[in-house]
Amino acid sequence: MNIENEKKWFIYVNDHHEGPFSVNELEGKKKTSSITDESYVWCEGMNDWLMISEVKELTVELKKLENQEFSAKATQAPAQTTFKKAPAKAPVQKESKKKSSKLPLYLVLTVFVILFLTLGTLSGLSRFAPESVHVKIRPALNKLTDKIPALSPLFHLMPSLSDLTDTDQVELEQALHSPPDAGVRITIALSQNDLNRPVFYVSTNLPDQTKFDVLLVGNPETLLNKLQYSGQNSVTTAFGLGKTETFLADGGQLIPKGEYQVIVNESSDQPENVRAALSSLPPVKPAQKLPNQASQVAHFVVTKTYFLGGPRDETYLTRLKQFHEKVKQNADREFLELKQYSDTLNLQFSTLTTEFNRIYQAKKVPPQLKAAWIKDATTWQQINNQLEQTVQTWSKETMDNEFFYGRVYALVKSAYESTKALFTLENGFVEKPVDHATFDVQHGKALSETRDSLELLRAKMDAITKAPKSQSGLPTREGL
Repeated sequence: MNIENEKKWFIYVNDHHEGPFSVNELEGKKKTSSITDESYVWCEGMNDWLMISEVKELTVELKKLENQEFSAKATQAPAQTTFKKAPAKAPVQKESKKKSSKLPLYLVLTVFVILFLTLGTLSGLSRFAPESVHVKIRPALNKLTDKIPALSPLFHLMPSLSDLTDTDQVELEQALHSPPDAGVRITIALSQNDLNRPVFYVSTNLPDQTKFDVLLVGNPETLLNKLQYSGQNSVTTAFGLGKTETFLADGGQLIPKGEYQVIVNESSDQPENVRAALSSLPPVKPAQKLPNQASQVAHFVVTKTYFLGGPRDETYLTRLKQFHEKVKQNADREFLELKQYSDTLNLQFSTLTTEFNRIYQAKKVPPQLKAAWIKDATTWQQINNQLEQTVQTWSKETMDNEFFYGRVYALVKSAYESTKALFTLENGFVEKPVDHATFDVQHGKALSETRDSLELLRAKMDAITKAPKSQSGLPTREGL
């Protein structure tokens, strides 16, 4: 009997086996696409099922048949002859085959059940396990979904966070699951644990260990009992998820109640592998206008608006209106006070500079010029003593948080310090003239600094008078 006509090959099809078949018959099935080289076969003497491409004896015979041409009569005759020559062999082979096939089928079913149970357990843990447990299994889940992306829907790669709304939970998961080739996704969510002490979650499909800067900026017209607030925290993602520290005001105080804009952008301090990955990705543009405190050149920027510190109720609105009235009164008072400081400093600068130039140009100082200088210097000293006590109370914190025109108060302080230094230098020259060459360098620098600071102060005072009112009627600090 020719080996290609011997019926000894069984084929595994779906969940059962068929056969025995000869090599010729297998070749015919290949031509009709009933089987392929990846179909599993078995014959007596083999330990287990193997793909056709793995059985050397069979692949050699099939190759031979591909290179030969057989007539229909020659193909059918041996099959009939073989069947007649060994009528009892086929049933024996079938029985033997059935016994052998039980073990592979059993193993396949066992593996399938174990795999099903394992995936089911991991899926349940990913959805319902506490965050402490989720952190431990998350690396395995990420590796599994990286190798088999089709399994991603089975798992929650982000833990179920009890302090988030259902909507925020879904949005964070969507950003984390989103494939990077579909675009960069960065999502912000607010923890609901304590809205007076805000904490934010950041979720992204950017590479692991990406660092973000999270900036919280208050809308000045909505803040209660404060003129401004801004704070910044950094966060590093672990498997696409990060959480900020608590945002607080100076001294650990609660942030003022009101509307806030939270801005998230990538940090400049990134690991090298993350930096390289980020450079090739398209930018994410902010949905809202960024405040001055935010980076205007960041590659990835997302923003969101929240009302923090409690409900936006009638009590809040009433207190905010009262606060705004107080701010308007303080702003008017401050403007008059600043104008007085500005006018006084400019007058003293003009008077002292004029008197000093007369003395400086005289070869010998006449008594009347010196008397005039002493008189003006005495007046300045009295003003200086009053200003010195007042200016020392203007700390940076006070000017930033208590004064409406705090930046202009800072300019008054700078102009005063420059004027004081200039007078000290000029008065020393009047009392005891020194070498002109050495003095000219020091005096020219002091004179220039004083003139510049006073001109800047005058410009900002003009800006106050021209600044438009806000929607709520508050004076603005535009241009300051």
